[in-house]
This record gives sequence, C-alpha cells and structure tokens, in this order.
Amino acid sequence: MRKLASLFFFAILILLTGCNKDDINDLNSKYDQLSQEQQALKKEQEQQAALLKNYETLLNALQNKLTIDAVENTANGYSIIFSDGSNIALTNGHTPVFTVGDNGNWFVDGEDSGVKASGKDGQDGEDGKSPEINIIDGFWHINGQDSGIKAEAADGNDGLDAPSITDIVVLDGTMVFTFSNNTQITVPMEQTATFDYSNGIFIINEGWFGKESGSINFLRDGSNELETRLFSTTNPQDSLGNTTQFATIYNEQMYIVSKQGALVVANAKTMKEKARISSFNSLAGDGRAFCGVSEDLGLVSTSKGIYKLNLDPLTLGDKIEGITGEVGELLQYRQYVFAVAKGKIYVINTNTWTIDKTFDKGKGGLVVSKDGMVWSADGNTLLKINPLTLEMESIIMPTGVSVAHNAWAWTASSLSASKQENALYFLNGLKVYKYVIGDITSLNSPLLTLPSGRMTSGAGLNVDPYTNQVVVTTMDGWGESAAKNNIYFYDGTTGALKKNIYYEHYWFPALIVFTEQ
Repeated sequence: MRKLASLFFFAILILLTGCNKDDINDLNSKYDQLSQEQQALKKEQEQQAALLKNYETLLNALQNKLTIDAVENTANGYSIIFSDGSNIALTNGHTPVFTVGDNGNWFVDGEDSGVKASGKDGQDGEDGKSPEINIIDGFWHINGQDSGIKAEAADGNDGLDAPSITDIVVLDGTMVFTFSNNTQITVPMEQTATFDYSNGIFIINEGWFGKESGSINFLRDGSNELETRLFSTTNPQDSLGNTTQFATIYNEQMYIVSKQGALVVANAKTMKEKARISSFNSLAGDGRAFCGVSEDLGLVSTSKGIYKLNLDPLTLGDKIEGITGEVGELLQYRQYVFAVAKGKIYVINTNTWTIDKTFDKGKGGLVVSKDGMVWSADGNTLLKINPLTLEMESIIMPTGVSVAHNAWAWTASSLSASKQENALYFLNGLKVYKYVIGDITSLNSPLLTLPSGRMTSGAGLNVDPYTNQVVVTTMDGWGESAAKNNIYFYDGTTGALKKNIYYEHYWFPALIVFTEQ
C-alpha cells in the first residue's frame, strides 16, 4: 500500500514538473483577475446597499414626518441626521448643494449661479417650491437658465432599486433630495439643524460695502473647495455687521466684530448664533477686536477706547479708564491684557483694571512667540516685551523691511507667531518675511514672494498652528479685479508653495482664523 502511494505521488510530481511555467503564470493571472472581479462585485454590492439604505431612510423620514436635526461632515462626504436618530451617509460621489444667497441668487456649492431664486414664474423661492434643475451639455441649468457652473453629478446608472442622490436643495427651511430616477423627497429642517465646522480654516470677510454685510467662508481640512456664507446659511434670518474686520475663537465661541452694526457671538463649530449686541458701534464706537479674559468676561476695542464685555449674558460693560481714541488688537497673557493703539501699547492689569505701563511705540500686531515673549511692530521695528518685567526691547530690521500697516483704516496686522518654532512671520508688500528670533540675518531676504499682480487686504497672513504652513489671502486688485481671490499655502520652513485655491466674488478677506483642535 505504501509502495502504491509513493508511486502515485511520484506520478503527480512528474505531471507538475512537466507543466509549462507560462501555464502556471497564466493560472495565477486568471486567479488574480477573478479575485479582483470578486472584490469589485463586493464593492458594487456594498454601494448598492448603501444607496438603497439612503433611499429607504429618506422615505421613512417622509412617511413619519421626521425633520433634519443636523448635517455633519465626514471624511468621505457628510451625514444627514434625522430627528429619530437615523441618518444617511452621502459618500457616493459629489452631491451639489443648492442654496439661496444673500443677493437672492441660487448658489451651487457656494458659487453664485447668477440665476435669481425667484424663477421665471415668480414663484420659486417664495412659496417653498424647489427649482427645476437639469444638466445640459455638462452645466447646471436652473429654471431653464444656464448657470455657467460645471456639473459634477452622479452618473445616474446605479439602478432603479437604489437610485443615487444627484442634488440637494436647501430652501425655506427644507432640504429637497433629487434622485437619478427623477424622484424627489422634501424633508423639513429643524431650526436647530447644524453644520459641522470643526477642522479647517475660517476666512473672515469685510464684505462688499453698500451691497453685502460681512461674511465667513470656510476651507475644510483636505478640501480644495471653499464653503461660503457660513453665518447667513446657518442663520438665514440674521446677518453680520458691515466691514467685518475681526473674529476669534474663545471658549468654543466665535466673537465676530464689525466696524459698523452688530457684535455677534456664534458657536465656533456650527456657526449657530448664540448672542448679539445690535448697533454696537452706536453704543460704544466702531468695533475693532476682542479678547477673552475669563469665563464670564472679555474686552472689546473700539474707535473710542476699550470696553468690558460681559459674556453670559452678552452685554456691554464699563469702559476702561485712561484709554481714549482708537485701539486695535488685544492680547490677554498672564495677568495682563496688552492693547495696541496708534503709537502706543497699553498694559492693563486684569486684577486691578489699572494701566500698569504704557509704551510710546506700536502700530499693529500682538502675538506671543514660542518662548513666551510678547511681540508687536512699529514700522521697521519689532517690539519685544517681557511679560514678567514689562521691559521692551526694540529690534531694528534691515533697510526696506517692515511690518505692513494700514495707515488709513484699521485692519488687523499680518504679524503672526509660529507655534512650532521660535519664529515670527509678516507681510511687507508682496514679500513674506520670517524672523527666526535672535537671528537678525534671517531678515536679509524674504522667505517667499507672492505672485506679481496680487495684493492683500486686511491681515492677509496667518501661520497654521498645527502644520506651520503660512497661509496668505490675496485679490487681483481693486475694481472688478477684487472679485478674483486666491488662498496660498506655503511651507513655513522652505517657503515652497504647497497649495493654491482660486475663488471668485467681492469678499474682501480680512482675517484668517484656524479652528481649535
């Protein structure tokens, strides 16, 4: 028996060794191809199941009169959460979102289509009906009008049993879903419905004076598409003030200061308004900047000095004595608040609310470097303040190098401090300089130069505290050129350009604010 078994295995060995090597490779290739096809089929089945689940969830929401509680961004798209806790995950490609902008036009993913929301019949946008939306020759057509915006919709070939979502319209408190089989489902949105802005960059915009109030745009981490008009989208009945030049995040709330109109507080992650002081400039003076002092108290600078700001509830407090005229940036550090005015820096003791020291220098900028020193600027001089001794050191920069300063109308300074290394960054025209603290030769040449023909407005620059990238906002110029905007991302060490995002509209960017992580 053993002899027969040995002969059998020997025969098999002869057969195997007699096989051609190409035949074995061919078998292996066919096996790999079959495995890939099985994986593709599995992935397609999973996508079909997800699409079918979305469709069934939406039908359930409609039948059970559910509302939308929140819209949260995910790594692959976003999740829409209903009032019963159910949700749909939109991960099957790009789904455009249509909203009504402040100017009454339809916006496609934040881009103005130029098409009025009150369509040709005068009804759309007034009675809550969704617009007629089609893709013709690769472009979105709204109510028969070509928007000029290229469509990037799903291909509509996912099958009748699991139709894909091809567009979403947010209108008059409802969200209208349109599917590839031409069906629509309209679901009401709760007033508390929120969008998630936890990770990314806020661009605070001055606004198109005389035509639009201030606004806030957002660039999500990893995205190349700007999300626009966050505040007005989340709070359709409210608006920011005019000439919005400043905002900062304090205790998870964003304090938004405009020169005219309201001072507004919104949740920094949802942009839902929490509180406001209407006509703030009439009560205190044209708004400038804000800094938090404690859980219940902050300070706000104005064209007429500095005021305490009670945070909960939000009310205007007493004026800080001994300070008059315009005050710009504020910085709370240790037991002090540093305040830069025209040619002066005040040091306010937050224990006694007295002015402990006044420096007769300073035109703009207040930051803390990694080594714990406070910095400001006065033309071609950097000002270093020791927060323990309140002694100032003046550092004269090379000829022709200075921190940009708007001498005509107050804007925040471009002076920024790295959180990753002991260095400062600032704009001087189209040049970005990096001062490696303690090495004056680091200012002998700029770190980088912006593309010719561009110009900055507002602060124009900030340094990402997490990546150490230098972020710069620019416009092409004034007039019609002001509608052409770029956001540049540069390596904070080499000055190499990492990313460039172009977008249009008369935003007039004022300040870059990073989310808290």
